[in-house]
Amino acid sequence: MHASALLVAAMGLAALGGVGLAALLWRHGDGEPGTRPLAVFILLVGGWAVGLLLPNRLGIAMMALAPMGGAVFVHFATLLTGRADMPVRWSYAAGGAATLAALIGGSGQFVPWPGTGTLFRYEGIGLLAAAVTALLAGFGHAILISSWRNGDGLRRRQVTLVLISSGLGLASVSGLALPLLGLDAYPWPLLLLPLYLVVLAYAVLRYRLMAVNRWAVRAVCWGLLIALAAFLSAVTAGFAAGWTGAPFVWTAAALLVGMGIGGPVRQLADRLVHPGGDVSAADLARWRQSLAEAADGDALMPTARRLLNERLKLPDDAEPTGFDRAPPGARRVAGVMADLVAQAALDLERRRAFAERQRLAELGALAATVAHDLRNPMNIIAMATADAEPETRGEVRAQLARMDALVRDLLDYAKPWRVDPIEVDLAAAIAEVDATAAAGIPAGTLLRADPGRLRQVLVNLLDNAKAVGGRVLVTAERGDAELVLDICDDGPGIPDDIRPSLFQPFVSRSPDGTGLGLAIVAKVMAAHGGSVSLVERPGWSTCFRLRFPQ
Repeated sequence: MHASALLVAAMGLAALGGVGLAALLWRHGDGEPGTRPLAVFILLVGGWAVGLLLPNRLGIAMMALAPMGGAVFVHFATLLTGRADMPVRWSYAAGGAATLAALIGGSGQFVPWPGTGTLFRYEGIGLLAAAVTALLAGFGHAILISSWRNGDGLRRRQVTLVLISSGLGLASVSGLALPLLGLDAYPWPLLLLPLYLVVLAYAVLRYRLMAVNRWAVRAVCWGLLIALAAFLSAVTAGFAAGWTGAPFVWTAAALLVGMGIGGPVRQLADRLVHPGGDVSAADLARWRQSLAEAADGDALMPTARRLLNERLKLPDDAEPTGFDRAPPGARRVAGVMADLVAQAALDLERRRAFAERQRLAELGALAATVAHDLRNPMNIIAMATADAEPETRGEVRAQLARMDALVRDLLDYAKPWRVDPIEVDLAAAIAEVDATAAAGIPAGTLLRADPGRLRQVLVNLLDNAKAVGGRVLVTAERGDAELVLDICDDGPGIPDDIRPSLFQPFVSRSPDGTGLGLAIVAKVMAAHGGSVSLVERPGWSTCFRLRFPQ
């Protein structure tokens, strides 16, 4: 490629890349400090690169924008390091004044230059503007260096990358010192400008956007392969310079070698971009085993936290949070652990559901046996007391009715059943159980539920509420994806000792209850994909909240 064309390509790439990188920063970096000023700075650098290619008044004007770029860089440095106390306004004032002076008085001129045709040289007021740019850039870098010295962890690594990119930036703009020094040499350093912008944007986004790291892996991988291919071509081509078709043969050979070692090179690139992010098969097997040993969901997260702390070399009591801002390696390990935890939670739920089915099957068999063995004696007792005193006969019948209700509830709770939801008028369904309780429900409030099971829930809760309280409140509110039904009473409330196990079988707040009513309510709501819970509502001692998905 011709030397002048090489400069045009580099500056064009810097301009186009600047627009793309600025758009990427603006769109995805809103949660990262300093990304918006950085996007503006990269656009200004891209405009400055375009100015180098326009040897006319427009190009001279674009070269005058350099001081404003320095001011924006100071703004970026203060936000990145959290130094809000720095005089950003004064930086913008100095950069704006220097830019305006250079635009009015002229920033310099394009002079003939070997290899590029022309090259810009700052002169007069332009030298003052360049000096202001250098001072602002130095001030911004002083902020970064101070933060690097006093910081640690993620912020220090991020500032380190920014400072490395600044070294590339300083090296690239040194190409414009050649006309000032009178050195008739090709401005090779300017060709580093596109790389400077890429590294600067990557320094900020690599901890924010994982896609950037995937691109970086690919770029490093292909860069290594291309460099290796070029090296092999350069080394081997001399041995067969006189062979017909030698360039093609050796280029093809170099590409084949590159393809053959593509896997190891990909792994090397991955290690460079994701330091500490490798998870071996042994790690996966050990983590799966440890998570599988968790007895329940409450034990799952502490186990995952302990494994993650061991892997990341954190203290045992550390809370590994904020992985959206962690280095890529740690984020990758955390992502793998999150996937394993999700799978372990799913397996735990499957085991729990299987155990519940087994328990219900055993309970159903027990209930059937109890029902069969109890009902015959109950009938005999009922017949034996037929001639007893009315008071004795009434008491026996009451107790037999209670035993019969317990058997029915036990059979109902234990047997397998399903719900068939349809559109139900909620006010009408409540009125069938208690006409006064339906007064607070607007007519036409529709609920998708199984009518029979809904009635069972309403009977359980309303009968309990009327039995223990003088007043009953029933309200319904429709949310975005659910209908919330509250059934409250002003009775004595729920004792604290049974609140944690209120919806378990054989737990009752009523001395005469079977202890299965609320357990059946919870089972009905779970079958609908909803839930029942005990909530607080001002003015009421007990309030059950039913959530029906709609």
